Amino acid sequence: MRNLIRIIYEPDKVFEEEQKPWAPLFMGLLLSLLFFVGIQLLLREEILSNAMKRVAELPEDQKSNALLILNSPRRIIFGLVTILIFYPLKVALLALIYNIAVPIFGGELPYSKSFTIFSFSSYISSLSTLIKLPVALITKNPLVRIDLGVFFASKTSYLATVASQVDLFTLFALTVAALGLEKYAKVKKEQAFTIVGILWLSYILIVHPLLMVRRIR
Repeated sequence: MRNLIRIIYEPDKVFEEEQKPWAPLFMGLLLSLLFFVGIQLLLREEILSNAMKRVAELPEDQKSNALLILNSPRRIIFGLVTILIFYPLKVALLALIYNIAVPIFGGELPYSKSFTIFSFSSYISSLSTLIKLPVALITKNPLVRIDLGVFFASKTSYLATVASQVDLFTLFALTVAALGLEKYAKVKKEQAFTIVGILWLSYILIVHPLLMVRRIR
């Protein structure tokens, strides 16, 4: 557990030692679950109010069904199950992508090492909940954002969509991932940052906008 603190102020030193992925994976998952539960329980009225605005123009039968779902405790259970499934799945997918990509750039990264790196990296990203939750409670806004997308007037524009993936915690998590690659994939630091940069930019410039377009449609 000590490494969950060390990874914040000396991530390069953490990866100089043999690490296991379970503590950061569990803590990142726990923070995500606590944030979700906190928002759902403490800002329930605000969530229902926002949802009412979105369903106001639906036909009466659809509106009734939507309200039943919103007021059902199953909604929270479904959200918790979704986080329990998709948080570790995201870590596993990132680990697989880098496990495949790193050899293309001349390195070598076993899947277990890759999984460890992205358990720590995802844990760093989840620390944003420690900022978001108190801000959400103070502002009574369940949809707190700390990314650069908030500075764009049109939230659905391409630039806003790209900027929505940029925040300090994400950049720190990417730095942790690159430092992990340097140690575990045995590549130079510049090369590690290049690999992470290329894959991340490919995601935010191409993959994420395409996913958002499909969701809107």
